[in-house]
Formats: sequence, structure tokens, C-alpha cells
Amino acid sequence: MISFFDLNKGKDQFTVFEWTGDGWDRCRAKLLQTRIGGGHQPYGIHRSLKTPLAYCTILRDPLARQISHYRYALNGKNGDVARGASVSATEALVLRGALSLDEWVSESLGGRNVFVQMLSNHPTPDELSLGIARANLQHHFSAVGICENMSEFLLRLCAKTGMKLPFYFETNITSGSAKNIGQLSESAKQKFVQDNSLDYEIFEYAKREIQSDAHKSGSVFANALDLVHVIQAEINRLENPYLHSSVVFGFDEAFLVKVHGVIDRFDLAPINEYLRFAQGEARTFADMYDGFVDSVRDGVVSGWAVNLSRPEQSVRLEVRVGSEVIASGSTGAHRPDVASAGYPSAYTGFSIALPPDAPDGFHVAVAGSAERLHNAGVWRRGWHCV
Repeated sequence: MISFFDLNKGKDQFTVFEWTGDGWDRCRAKLLQTRIGGGHQPYGIHRSLKTPLAYCTILRDPLARQISHYRYALNGKNGDVARGASVSATEALVLRGALSLDEWVSESLGGRNVFVQMLSNHPTPDELSLGIARANLQHHFSAVGICENMSEFLLRLCAKTGMKLPFYFETNITSGSAKNIGQLSESAKQKFVQDNSLDYEIFEYAKREIQSDAHKSGSVFANALDLVHVIQAEINRLENPYLHSSVVFGFDEAFLVKVHGVIDRFDLAPINEYLRFAQGEARTFADMYDGFVDSVRDGVVSGWAVNLSRPEQSVRLEVRVGSEVIASGSTGAHRPDVASAGYPSAYTGFSIALPPDAPDGFHVAVAGSAERLHNAGVWRRGWHCV
């Protein structure tokens, strides 16, 4: 993905997310400047940046991803571990040869229902998380792709973002033979599929949406994709110094020029025709919000919320128990502390009276949306944020 953005936007415009200390402060400043970045982070970066964003994501067959993670940990992350890259406790066991592939897969040690967890921003995903993940993909993601069909994803991403070159070069491919990882038992596979059923559901959902989009675009998409495959095959024939290298060190300008040289040999008319067609079919994305529940006292739930896409508008809110709405209200109260924290409006406060028989275990969400506010639940009477 970083090579794709470098080819389209120039070297070093992509912000690799870092979340610790000064690293995140630098990332935030760069991301606000370039508007291009990413990493293995859950949905919700727009809240940290206090600005609306267009998301994209790439999914992969869940079992294939789990096996790939094991191989990557086993070989020391292509040498990055020796250079100081961090490892989890389970990755360290793999590196020492203390965990077999069967153990890794059967216990989902590379993460359980990771896709739904990341797309919903729920640490422990459940069926509700699956619905939120699906809604986020529908309303906030400009493009969703499948790892095995990278060219198709990049072509559609260009159509959604105004970029012109749906090409990349491979990087950080796990070195070494896959034969060295051992055998995977059928029982381990079956347990993994059962334990990661939410991820399989969102993966199949994404594939159906991708197929539907391709069908709507018809021959104009198919012709463009055929040309992308031809050009990508030529790029893949280049001697690639980054095949097994970490992307964190960036790419040499000379190699980017070589890749551009391959692309420039071709007439991109079919690709441009599809991009013009697709941009005429652009869809509108849902607004993005942020907010916080401060307290539930004396039968009133209070906090703040802001529409980052349209900060001048008040935000309609619902108090829910499961999917049942038990109370509602809107923002509008003066909260200068929220504006001082960098949010685009000071009139963001709310106080919503609860019905006398309101049960414990409720949460606060944006009306008509699956999106909850920060610290929004599950709440009980008398709780407050310190």
C-alpha cells in the first residue's frame, strides 16, 4: 500500500501510524498535512485527529492471515526483530520454537475475530460488533479490498480518491520456505473457523460487495483491470530490492522512477475511462462523530458530542438498551472545554433524562447510527467519569 501511495503522491507522503509518546504527535502533524496514512489500527482515527477522514481497508482469508502471521513471527519479521522491532509474548514463543503452528492456529494466537475487532473498534467483538463493522464498511470506507486481488482493490481505490495509478510493488514478503512451519491439523483448522466465525462473515460480506461493484461497472471495469494486470506483471519482473524489506525505511527514489518507467510505456486510456465512469458514480459518505459520556447522575446522562463533518449542526442522540431506545436528546449546551481541546464547536454538551424504570446496562449512540460515543457504555446509574 505504501508503494502505491508513493507512486501516486510522491516519496514519503504516507504516514505510518505510531501511537506512543512523541511518535503519535509527529504522525498526527504529518497526517493532517498530507492526508495520507495508515497502519494496523482500528477504525476511529478521525476521532484522534478531530477531523473526518475517508477510510480504506484490505481483508484476507482469516486462516491464511493467521498462518502468515505465524511464518512472519517465526522468521523474526524479516530480520526486524534483530534490529529492535517489538514482539508480543506469543510471537516471542514462536521465534524460540516453543509454539507449533497447530497451537498457534487452534488458539487463534495471532488474534481472534481481528477484522471485526478492528472495523468496529470493539476490543471483544460479538454479534453487535459485526453489525457495526458492516455499517462502518458501508458508510465510511471509500474502498474495501481482498489481499489476494490487490490490483482490483487499487483500481477501485483510485476511482474513489482521484489517484491515477493502480500499481504497487511487493515489499516485506516473508522470506524462507513455507514448508518449515510444520503441518496444520484438520481439528486446528475447524476450531479456528468456529472461533473466528465473525471474521468469516465480514470477509464474505466484503467479497459480495466487491463482486457487486464490479458487476455494476461492467466491461469498462473489466477492460481497465485487464490492463492493470498486464502492467503489474511487467512491474513484478523488475529486480525488486524491497521484496523482503520492511517498509518503515522507505523506498529509494531511483526505484520509484524505474516503476514509473514501466507504467509510462503503456497507453492508460482504458484505466482513465473507468476512472471517469466511476467518479461519476461517487457515493456520499455518512457523517463522522466524536463524543464522550461524562456521568449518569440523578436520572440524567450527560456528556458531549460533535458532528466532525458538519460541526455547526446539533447531534441527535439515543440512550439504548441493546437495540431498544429508552430516551433521546440533542447537543447544544455550551462546552468551552471541548472547543479548547481542539474540537470544531463549543456547543456540544447534552443532558438526557432517563425514564424512571430505565434498567442498568444502557449505552449512548448517535441517532440512526450504530456509532457509540466514547465511554458510552455499558453504563449504570450513579456512574461518572473521574
